[in-house]
Amino acid sequence: MGVFVRTLIVCLIICAGYYFYMFLGKESYQELDTNKTTVSQETQKHSKPKSAEKQDLPKPQIQKMKICFMSDENTIHYVEREVQKATLEGAIEELLKGPTKYETARGVYSEIPSDVKLMWVKDENGKIIVNLTRNFEYGGGTKSIQNRIKQIKLTVDSFNTKKPVYLYLDGKQVEYMGGEGIYIEQPLN
Repeated sequence: MGVFVRTLIVCLIICAGYYFYMFLGKESYQELDTNKTTVSQETQKHSKPKSAEKQDLPKPQIQKMKICFMSDENTIHYVEREVQKATLEGAIEELLKGPTKYETARGVYSEIPSDVKLMWVKDENGKIIVNLTRNFEYGGGTKSIQNRIKQIKLTVDSFNTKKPVYLYLDGKQVEYMGGEGIYIEQPLN
């Protein structure tokens, strides 16, 4: 026990000595010049408190956009997504991501296959063209394909565009889709 107490006392003396050297000893060795200010003192005089700095930063604008999914009753179900900037391309990207775990738990799903990618969206000559990868048409039957098209159409329409919407797959306008050769009337809306 005696060795432990002696070791503890030695450690405390070393720590105290280090503390005095680091925090008190250095200032006693520096010349005191009242005309000089250090950089940190100068910036403290002119800088704002941290709480004021946070208030000056512009807050990012959060916008909401509606995405069209399906519900368990095989009906349309809109969900709102919060984004930095609501764009038509962003809405289609959100649609293709599918519902979140929370939305899925509430009975929301997407008929669009999870591996479909957006190639581009164009707003030209008074019409909107949504170009997706070819795998948009694979899997599912007639009802599934109709619901996929409905999801695209209604998501685009949620932007209050009165323009006709055309669906392209791999850069070509769609006439027939799926293994059953379902005729797709263009524009979708």
